[in-house]
Amino acid sequence: MICNHMEKLTSSKFLESSKLYFAMISLQIGYAAMNIITKVSLNQGMSHYVLVVYRHALATAVIAPFAIIFERKKQPKITFPVFVQIFVLALLG
Repeated sequence: MICNHMEKLTSSKFLESSKLYFAMISLQIGYAAMNIITKVSLNQGMSHYVLVVYRHALATAVIAPFAIIFERKKQPKITFPVFVQIFVLALLG
């Protein structure tokens, strides 16, 4: 029983300490897949502009649910002065 408990502690410590490594490996796999898909689609004649639009649409569809779920309650109210500041910053680049 003690040995089983120690195994659980060691495996949970391993998973906890290796989260960043798994995230980095997943990120690299994503970049590789994106490069392969980009190369294949451009070789088949897809426009660069269409590819950019599709990539941004896919990224929005993947990331938006996480933002809605995890950041919904943390989001401050957008008052008129905050809206004006955002507008001016977007306008000036």
